Order: sequence, then structure tokens, then C-alpha cells
Amino acid sequence: MGQILVTGGTGNIGMYAVAEFTRRGHDVTVLDRNDEAPMLTAIVPDADVVAGDILDVDLLTDIVKDRGITHILHLAGYLGPESVNFPIKALDVNCRGTANIFAVALAQGVKRVCWSSSIAAVGTLPDYDGRPVDENYRIAPTTTYGTSKYYSELMTAIYREKGLDATCVRVAFAFGLGKLTGSWGANYNRIIYNAAVGRPSVFPSWAKTGIQMIYNKDQAKFCVDATLAPPSEHWLFNTPTERSFTEDEIIAIIRDLAPDCDISRDMKAPPGSAFPPNVDGARAIREIGFHPDYTVRAAIAEMVDYYRCHPDQGVDEASR
Repeated sequence: MGQILVTGGTGNIGMYAVAEFTRRGHDVTVLDRNDEAPMLTAIVPDADVVAGDILDVDLLTDIVKDRGITHILHLAGYLGPESVNFPIKALDVNCRGTANIFAVALAQGVKRVCWSSSIAAVGTLPDYDGRPVDENYRIAPTTTYGTSKYYSELMTAIYREKGLDATCVRVAFAFGLGKLTGSWGANYNRIIYNAAVGRPSVFPSWAKTGIQMIYNKDQAKFCVDATLAPPSEHWLFNTPTERSFTEDEIIAIIRDLAPDCDISRDMKAPPGSAFPPNVDGARAIREIGFHPDYTVRAAIAEMVDYYRCHPDQGVDEASR
């Protein structure tokens, strides 16, 4: 079994990745800015969390060397809303921090680094018509967050030339039991929580060409699969999702599962948001063998049921 380092392991995707690695019998070290992780420890009670920053190269080196780390899943970074408010810090953490991970992993002989890019790295130009695009589609990020992720995709190719086995997963619009603030996906978490407990919420206008949502448990499983998979033809993978949904379809699912909910529409997109294109995940299905376990409806149903039973855990508390 491997010795796994997960950066950002207390986040919405990271905590389920830690749980999945642990379920498969691996030893996991979590590196996060805060070692207080009530949501993570709710699902992995004995989680080994080290407080630290991916900008600290000496700390990264010590963890990898002292713990005999064989694989790294790198999920830490400034997310979309944070990147809007703190663009310089976001570029520093998302670009230099990721390069630090690559450099330390290469120097210490780590077998593989898998890290989370984003479909925001792709971006869209005015002529985009909504069709799913593969990993060879032109790149046109329009946000600080998307730009920082694209930069690290370029760095992945550079470090692969140096001999590092690095794999990149473009994370989709992940939502699920977990934090209700801090990311665009967490906004959906809050809407679903509010619907479950009878609070009103506002659904923002995001997408003109559809939303490719994935449950955070499934996104985490894909990241784990990509970290542990044998070498394949490619190193860059879009996330396979169920399909593209319209905003009205998502709202209809929530209303069907929580008939008394009060959801209004805001036709203005959140500041700094720019919705990415729909992507084709066939490469990941073909080379990694990943398929989501949850439909979007099943995922929302699980969240509604959970929050109805645990209404006091709706503000960044334990997720199970």
C-alpha cells in the first residue's frame, strides 16, 4: 500500500479523497492550512492532519522525506471566490504552490503527483456553441482562477519532461455534503441545505450552455483513481459527468425533492464568475475507467435527506 500525501485534504473534495484512500488501505497524511478539521474527522476519525502551507518548500520536503510519501494528490489552492478578492495571493498559491509540489516530488522520487486543475482553465470564447469539448480544445481562461490553473497545466508538461509522473484532473462543478461557503460549488450546497430545512435561497444565473455537476464523493473517487492508476497514454483528463443540466432542471430536481422550498432566481452571475464550456470526459472513461456512482438527482436526494436529519450541521459542520 502507498504512503499518500493529500494537500487541501479538509476541503469538499479532499475529505472524501482521504476517506477513499483510507478505505483502500493506504496511509494518508493531510497537509492543510488549518489542522482543525471537524468535517474530515467526522468521516475519517483518525485522520493525520499537518498544519502547513504549500508555499513552504522545507515543510513539503520534510513531510515527503520523513514519511516516505509515494504518491501526492494535490488539491490545495485558492478557489474561485477567493481568487476574485485576492488575485495576487491566488496566483502565488495556485501557481508557485503547485510548482513547489512538482519540484519536491521530483527531487524526492515520488511515484506520482495527481493534482486538480479545473474546467475553468478551459474558458470559452464568444463563438462557443455549447458542444462538449475534449482535452485538445483551445484554451481561453477568463478568470484569475482559470488562468492560474492553466499555468499549472503548462508546468505539468514541463515537469513531465524532467521525469516526474504527473497527472492532471480537470475538476468539474463539484457539489455535495460539506462546506457551504468558499467555492462556487459550495453555493449550490447552501441552496440545497436551505431547501432541506425550509430556508429561502437565491439561485444565481451561471450558465448559458448548461452545468456539468458532479457529487463531491464521485469527484474525490476520480482523483484517487487518477492518482493510483497505471501510466496511460495521456496525463490530462476532463472529469466525466452524468450530462449537462440547465439551471431550470437543477431547480426542478431540488423542488421535487423538497416541495416546500423557496428558491428565487437572480439572473446576474456572481462577480468574477465565468462559466466554462461543457467537456467530454471520454478519455478518463477509456484510460482510467472512471464512472460516477451518483446521478445528480441521487446526490441531491442524499443531501436533502441528510440535512433534514441534521439541520444543525448546515454551517460547515460534520458532513456525516
